[in-house]
Amino acid sequence: MEANQILNDWQRFLNQGDLENIVRLYSEEAVLWGTFSGILRDSPRLIGEYFEKLLERDGLRVEWGTVCSRACDGFHLYSGTYDFSYTDCKPVTLPARFTFAIGRDKDAGYKILTHHSSLIPVDPES
Repeated sequence: MEANQILNDWQRFLNQGDLENIVRLYSEEAVLWGTFSGILRDSPRLIGEYFEKLLERDGLRVEWGTVCSRACDGFHLYSGTYDFSYTDCKPVTLPARFTFAIGRDKDAGYKILTHHSSLIPVDPES
């Protein structure tokens, strides 16, 4: 699997609510700073707990905005924006920014090594 396919799969699995396959995209040593949590997730169990809670949101979806990519000595960096949407009595859309570092894992396949995401401030100039 190529590095850019990881992002496509991540979006597809999140939109399908496929917890098991989302977690499989992350390396055993991956680190996640999730959009909706203040806890650094540095194990498959903790990453799974984050997505399990996130997937409880009714109608959860993510759509890519801007995606910039850079290849660097065997790994790939992706940074940009995406929008999370779900229903909480009414439709909610939250713009966020992200960075994914994707590289070859022990099994020689590509995995997410680091993922950081945060909400975009209301005033992006601040």
